Amino acid sequence: MNGAARWEGIGDGIHRFRDSCVVYAVQGPEGTLLINAGTGRCVDSLGEVAKGPVTVLLTHHFRDHTDGAIALAGTGARILAPIWEREYLTDPAQHFRERQTWNSYDNRWDRFAPVRPIPVAEWLYDWDRKKIAGLDVEVVPAPGASQGGMAYLVTREGRRLAFTGETISGPGSVPRLSPFQYDYNDLNGAINVWHTCRRLSKARPDRLLPSLGEPMDDALAALNSLRAALKTLDRIQPGFAERLRDPDADDVEEVLPRLWRSRYASAETHFVAGQQGRVLSLDYGYNWHEYEAPQKQHRSNRRPFLHGLDGIEKRTGQRRIDTVLVSHYHDDHVNGIAMLQRLFGTEVWAPDHVADILERPERYDLPCLWHEPIRVARRLKPGEQVEWDGVPIVTWPMSGHTRYASLLCLTVGAVRVAHTGDQMFFHGAPANELFGPGARLFTNHVYKNGLDAGCYRDYLVRLRAFNPAWILTGHTRPHQVVPELDAEIARAAVAFDEVHETVGGAPSDGIHFGFEGRGGELRPYRVSMSGAGTADLEGWIMNPFPRSARAVARLVLPPGWEGGAVEADLQPRERREIRLNLRAPAGTVCIRQPIALDLEVDGVPFGQVAEALVTTA
Repeated sequence: MNGAARWEGIGDGIHRFRDSCVVYAVQGPEGTLLINAGTGRCVDSLGEVAKGPVTVLLTHHFRDHTDGAIALAGTGARILAPIWEREYLTDPAQHFRERQTWNSYDNRWDRFAPVRPIPVAEWLYDWDRKKIAGLDVEVVPAPGASQGGMAYLVTREGRRLAFTGETISGPGSVPRLSPFQYDYNDLNGAINVWHTCRRLSKARPDRLLPSLGEPMDDALAALNSLRAALKTLDRIQPGFAERLRDPDADDVEEVLPRLWRSRYASAETHFVAGQQGRVLSLDYGYNWHEYEAPQKQHRSNRRPFLHGLDGIEKRTGQRRIDTVLVSHYHDDHVNGIAMLQRLFGTEVWAPDHVADILERPERYDLPCLWHEPIRVARRLKPGEQVEWDGVPIVTWPMSGHTRYASLLCLTVGAVRVAHTGDQMFFHGAPANELFGPGARLFTNHVYKNGLDAGCYRDYLVRLRAFNPAWILTGHTRPHQVVPELDAEIARAAVAFDEVHETVGGAPSDGIHFGFEGRGGELRPYRVSMSGAGTADLEGWIMNPFPRSARAVARLVLPPGWEGGAVEADLQPRERREIRLNLRAPAGTVCIRQPIALDLEVDGVPFGQVAEALVTTA
């Protein structure tokens, strides 16, 4: 843009600088707030508008908005950015190293990420409320051109000013459609913008200030005009307008008195009202209705959005969730919990063998692992009966879909309700239903999740003992128990063991590492070394023999590194916890350096049965 650009006053205590994007400066009583950074050309004339400390808010990761933050940070400005854009902003070399460039059907605009690290001082979360430069700032989720984008509502002298990034450029228009094509021939980003406009409208801003476009003083009219314009994409992609639907005002439905299900949870989320009006959520995962994620499995694309609160408020008079009871650790069941904790101080109750994965996910190499640590207020012991606001609860470890799951047994009123997580689904059942005549159990087992021989037999024993009237699952509608269900689970439980013992190479008298096929594990999987270059490792090794045997495990390391070895006498098929110490040479610099655990049992080598990834600070 114009290299001679200067700051221009546009009212409301705002100045703008026309760069590769518009950089806004807002005067506050305790400093200056900048929104976006452009190329950084505004630095030379920053003194014209900056009074006191300077804070920069980045709306999204595109480098035409962010590269100038490096120069601004050099002047002492603090840089704040969306947490969902973290990997693009702080480690671009790693991002581009991992980015698929051959045979790619992934059209996200992550190629427009910075090529230089952006010095972010603080990360912002959805719906954060902060005081910055003496101004009230509210963070509004604003995915669209970027899946991690945010808009900022700044209140100044009673006026609500919405800095919207690339959400809108003018009434009825956006600056560029291309970033809305996440995958190959879709326009899913436009669906995200549709919902972003709704969130912004509910905030009732007085003015819209886009990063690519002109200010809009009739904010609601401009947002409504854009929503209407997005429907015209149906002219080139017939059927598109049908996908532009606002959520229902009542977003839960009744299962039983005091028990409801969320209409918009991608993995089923259920809510229980306690005797004192408090609300317990059984899991709390993705909102499938208000967010379109690209097919690429990347943590920036797995953003949580609230759901169920409108219906809860309608029924209980409160707009909050007091407690979440977790069935298992998978991201589609837990990804919204950390957000609930930030917004409402929600407590988390979790089975004891699941809790550590929630609190310290960096230690584990497991599928569907959510990256945010989730604080657990209460760890539930197997078979321990606890009471939550008049609701008796018992949990039992449940292996099959994953070793890190539990059968949840609740009594709601006088009705026994079992939550079986993702343990079982049925081939031939009606759509969205758990079971039907002639349906056959599909053992939803995932080896990498961890599972055990006899797991479905054990599960059936626990289910029979509780004798529920209703079953809730992670991905079907609630189901009343019928007698045929028990018989079909029993058939599949026997078949599960027999198939693995015959076809699966795990005979009872043979040499094998169980149904899971793993000889060991190292924790943490993602090892972060201190400057001293040492780390304590834990894990386990297994005896694959049907007899007692001596096992030796040692670390396989790069030259110059040191690590201990362990020896142990193990019972048949025993899995034993181990501890090791890892030492790297002084001055070692590495990112995801693989190390391995070598296992020998009874003199028989089984090779490198586990690995971990080491990064040094």
